[in-house]
Amino acid sequence: MHKESKFRYLFCVCFVVAVFIVFLIQLVNWQIINGSQYREKADSSSLYNIKKEAVRGEILDVNGVSLAINSMGYRVVFNKVYSDDETENETILKLISLFEQKNEEWIDELPIILDENDNYVFNEAKQDEIDKLKKDYRLNNYATAEDCINMLSSEKWFDCEIENKKDKRNVLSVKYNMNKTGYTNNKNYIFAEDISYDMVAIISENNTKLPGVQVKTTSVRKYENGEVAPHIVGSIGAISQEEYEELKDKGYELNSKIGKMGIEQAFEEYLVGTDGIEQIEVLNNENVTVFSEKEVTPTVAGNTIYLTIDSELQKVAHESLMENVEEAQKYVSDKVTGAAVMLDVSDFSVLCAQSYPTYDLNRYYTEPDYYEQIVLDEKNPLYSRAFEGAYTVGSTMKPAVALAALEEKVLDNTTSYVCTHTYQRFAPSYMPVCMGHHGGVALTKALAVSCNIYFFEAGYYLGIDSLNAYQKRFGLGQKTGVEIYERSGILAGPKEREAAGGIWYDGDTIAAAIGQSDNLITPVQLATYVATIANQGTRYRTHLVEKITDYSRQNVILENTKDNIEVMDTVKASDENWAYLKEAMRAVITDSSGTAHRIFGNYGIAIAGKTGTAENLDNSADHELFIAFAPFDNPEVALAVVIEHGKTGVYPQYVAKALLDAYFKTENGYEIEKPEEPEEPESSQTEQTENNTENNQ
Repeated sequence: MHKESKFRYLFCVCFVVAVFIVFLIQLVNWQIINGSQYREKADSSSLYNIKKEAVRGEILDVNGVSLAINSMGYRVVFNKVYSDDETENETILKLISLFEQKNEEWIDELPIILDENDNYVFNEAKQDEIDKLKKDYRLNNYATAEDCINMLSSEKWFDCEIENKKDKRNVLSVKYNMNKTGYTNNKNYIFAEDISYDMVAIISENNTKLPGVQVKTTSVRKYENGEVAPHIVGSIGAISQEEYEELKDKGYELNSKIGKMGIEQAFEEYLVGTDGIEQIEVLNNENVTVFSEKEVTPTVAGNTIYLTIDSELQKVAHESLMENVEEAQKYVSDKVTGAAVMLDVSDFSVLCAQSYPTYDLNRYYTEPDYYEQIVLDEKNPLYSRAFEGAYTVGSTMKPAVALAALEEKVLDNTTSYVCTHTYQRFAPSYMPVCMGHHGGVALTKALAVSCNIYFFEAGYYLGIDSLNAYQKRFGLGQKTGVEIYERSGILAGPKEREAAGGIWYDGDTIAAAIGQSDNLITPVQLATYVATIANQGTRYRTHLVEKITDYSRQNVILENTKDNIEVMDTVKASDENWAYLKEAMRAVITDSSGTAHRIFGNYGIAIAGKTGTAENLDNSADHELFIAFAPFDNPEVALAVVIEHGKTGVYPQYVAKALLDAYFKTENGYEIEKPEEPEEPESSQTEQTENNTENNQ
């Protein structure tokens, strides 16, 4: 071995031996020389890791306007590390008394209340909680509220010997919830959320009398534009037992808040963030207890979600729907409601999607009376008509039928059928009608005046299978792919009828061709359908999210661009047939007898559209609809408006006009005309005398 190599080898051996000796000396020091001292220190100290809740991600519109954001708030917690078990009941009563003085709410989940005779009774509105209480504490199903109170107050459980029934019940409620949520040295118990500044000051003044009670800063969900898209933004709420069982392995707890509806629910995994850990060390030395706190793991805030909707367009949709629905109610009934959806044709992003009646998210959370009011409202403001409402759509189905008939060579652009008002093919058992006496009409005129006879014939020769094949490709009766909950709807056909226990007749096929029969289509499907027409057959996934960034809004995590949006389907047709269809939809506007000429005939931007009147078999007022895309030569937007039970065809067009005005920033505004009598609906089957499907043979 080389002399220099021997030296290096010897040096390494000596270094390793030296390090080993140092560790050995330190080990002797820890275990033998100062062992008792270190053991005493270990015995006199404790470490507790307490979870720190992460800030929830925020939701913004496409321009960064706040929809669901966070503001700083305060909550009251019990920290067991600082508590005194001997006086805990007394502390709870003092704290509740302070809250009652300021009329502030605390978390009260015990499903037992006192009746007017000061007897313990179950709160029947909390039946699930009652069942859980009996199950968790091994009580018989027939146990009374008094039995439950006796069990909870026993020495086995919460050892509560308070005489006053109200005080006893309140203390047990807190203890019950502490036990349910897993209150320990490593986990605080949340006593109250979002307390006022006055309450913060009062608790601070009384902190020496309330051992273990702390005021913690927290983030509070705030909806700055609470009436803008509440059905889309959604809500958060207390986690359910079922949700907890499913999500507990992901760090959720029984006192966690979780998305319940809309984007808040659909993007929970992006919004929730990652909790951190705060460590508390307790040192006991010569009857003196010293506490020290430090952050071990920082929290990571949830992500920020940018929606595709434009708040200003959404407001226009809300205001116009409200005005037109309320105007229609004067002439029809209080049942009138509505929905409007506008899409970007280039990628099917939702620019606005509004339902009416609607509600205010801020009031939903802060005003119990308001919540009760909207829950009891027969028109159901909580119902998202734009995504969940499924309607018979009447003549707005005719463009799909026209393209199918052209492609399948059932007819061409010059084929003419004679309208004599009554359809005779199935006479005398089934004789549906047209609202006009149009004479001989070809495609363009037939769509412009919405001639039922023409489309009865087209539907008859097409057959229901061919008809449905095209309708499905347009997205009718199919989920659009939008991120929040949507209803799939129904395309009328033999399978659907048989599943409902009925029989399909040839007469049902012609009814389906004018959007009647069993068809139930959502407004977002209608908008998707007309957007597919506008871009000549490519149907993209309809979507509400533009991008997701980190909380700072600087780093993009996910983005929906025109290059990566999924193509859901393609409607294949010749350029010539697309041109025929679009010109026919343009004639609905430009033809002096066109069903939308009155409102849009002199409109400054060229649009194509289709009106619709949908008959309801329950004899309630017809639905009124309007679909359109614009500009005609180079489409940018597509829209659909439904006025449920609107009866007259004017109102959905006014809503559409308001949205187009706002999008294209036109200055010609709109003003609702108030006719003495509702306008006669277009091409409905209202005059039909034998409309029962049993006769459609």
